[in-house]
Amino acid sequence: MEDEVVAKEMGLFRDMKQKIEEIERLAIQLKEMGKGMPVVEKNARSILSFTHVLRCGVSDAVEVYDI
Repeated sequence: MEDEVVAKEMGLFRDMKQKIEEIERLAIQLKEMGKGMPVVEKNARSILSFTHVLRCGVSDAVEVYDI
């Protein structure tokens, strides 16, 4: 029973990690597309800051479980 719960949580963490990486990739593309447009550059940097925090929390949990 406990193994099923851990497996379900791991699947959820992996899914979240993939989504966060996708958001990060898209924010980088948006930042590059918006070069010279301060509003786009600033907001893309903010998105990247938020995704960094998310990635650290979720990725760390995934790595701990994978060990």
